Amino acid sequence: MERCPVCRARLKDEPVCHRCGADSSVLLAIEAEVAVLERQAVALLGTGKWIEAHRTAERILALQSSPLAAAVLDLSRQELIASEVQVLERLLP
Repeated sequence: MERCPVCRARLKDEPVCHRCGADSSVLLAIEAEVAVLERQAVALLGTGKWIEAHRTAERILALQSSPLAAAVLDLSRQELIASEVQVLERLLP
């Protein structure tokens, strides 16, 4: 976060705005958690853990809008559907 969400002043190294005194520490913690979850989601995709990647992307999107999480959600959904189709194709003559 580069700017205070209240007065739009540039944030320095402190979570409390020097201009209006708004405390952005909770928002900064959410941003940090989202960054960690995004890395996890990508790693889960890389290992083919579609359900876990999907759940992680949903968690990210519950916290913050994220194009990366939306892409992970779409890709994991497509892969889950494709794997179900393969199972059905093997079962049906």
